[in-house]
Amino acid sequence: MMFHLYLTFSDGAKYADIARSIVQGNEFSSSFNFWGANNAQVIQPGMPLAIAGFFKIFGISDLSVIATSSFFYLLLVLTTYLLGKKLWGQLVGLLGAISVAFNVNFLEYATSGASETLFACEIILGAYLFIMRRKWANILGFLVLVLVYFTRAQAIIYIFGLLFLFFLLNFPIKKALSYFIATFVAGSALYFFISKQGIFAVTQHLPGQATSDALRGAVQETNIIAIFKKVFYNLYNFYKLLPQITSPYMWALFIIGLFMWSKNKIENYLKISTIFMVVATFLVAALTIPLFRYLHPVVPLVYLFAVATLVWIVEGLGFRILGLGINKNKARILVSSLLVFVFVVGQTLGVIFLDSRHKAKIVNKGKPPVYVTLSRTLRENTSPEDVIVTNLDTWGSWYGERKTVWFPLKPDQLDIEAEKNPFDAIFLTSYLIDDENYFMGPEWRQAFENPKDIEDKFIVSNFEFKKEFMILSDETYEREPARAVLLVRKNR
Repeated sequence: MMFHLYLTFSDGAKYADIARSIVQGNEFSSSFNFWGANNAQVIQPGMPLAIAGFFKIFGISDLSVIATSSFFYLLLVLTTYLLGKKLWGQLVGLLGAISVAFNVNFLEYATSGASETLFACEIILGAYLFIMRRKWANILGFLVLVLVYFTRAQAIIYIFGLLFLFFLLNFPIKKALSYFIATFVAGSALYFFISKQGIFAVTQHLPGQATSDALRGAVQETNIIAIFKKVFYNLYNFYKLLPQITSPYMWALFIIGLFMWSKNKIENYLKISTIFMVVATFLVAALTIPLFRYLHPVVPLVYLFAVATLVWIVEGLGFRILGLGINKNKARILVSSLLVFVFVVGQTLGVIFLDSRHKAKIVNKGKPPVYVTLSRTLRENTSPEDVIVTNLDTWGSWYGERKTVWFPLKPDQLDIEAEKNPFDAIFLTSYLIDDENYFMGPEWRQAFENPKDIEDKFIVSNFEFKKEFMILSDETYEREPARAVLLVRKNR
């Protein structure tokens, strides 16, 4: 856990940058762009619009961004409780909500401006509305599906899953299956036809290459065999790393629960649709971009079924606490609560209160993160109208308040003609230069390390050295020194 109130997740900064643009009257636009792609065109509007609403109420700041994701985190916990209580009773609802509330990943999303809290909340809310089986609730449920679509690119998975639940709840099994299959086939075809990201994510993100390469101008050739290997390899990694995705105890309870079917048809129908969403989530993540955060939206449903299974097992064992006058029902509550504490809550408390003690000793509390300091350096040494190529990701736009483009794999990809040069400067920094997703290639690195004697012909022809910056370790939260080089366009 972090000890500062700056944004820690670059996607949160991307949403915040667009939200700031909206509030300032510049419509849905972004100051940051990936190489060869308009960032605003590939980001769903749900989270930026929500943050813009908070900006209008509380002002433009990191705290407003964090407040937005925290608000949806609280709504997620509440809707998890309501769904659990509706199907299994107050105990399962409460323990399920506590389990989600103490999930480390969702705590991080809540404090970083990430869209995962909004997305997961919408999924749980949609399921809750559909299982109410009321006309008004169904109407609201379909409105939630629209919100889901405008929140995350992988929304199609959960739209299908929630529609499957709706069909099962409102039609006989055979009709429900036929309606779902027809919807799935037609919807998938339409999605890939209109999607700007679907085919790209499948074909341009392959094992052995950094996820970011495709966003930095790499074009990869692929075929069916390569895609099959990619899916198999990624699924194996997911299986191997399940404990890192979420609590292995809750996964085990969820899987055990798959073999238990209730007399309550609504519960069974939700389980069937949840199984579909879990399987589809893993398959689609394996087929596209295998990041754990793309698996986390199903965690609240997994936790609910896991807790329901846990309570059922405890109840079946018929615990009594003799000598204390505690009957079976109270014992069920105590034992179930204790196990949830052991499986989920205790581990998270350890991260917050024990691991953080070590973390506090190796950071400069009260100092800004290195990417904030570098972004401020960028702002102080460039003009507001400048367009800057940088390896700072979106931080240069959010904290540096400049129009920035993420640097491509090689300098010559800039392909600048003197009369059309849209880039005013290049700002290279030591920020994550050895990380696979931010890796600085040899051409860029040579220019960064020897800015007064650059070898790359393209950079030499178009840019010239202006200034070098050194940031001391005691000036950054991470206690790490940083360095930056500013190159400006010739004949400005």
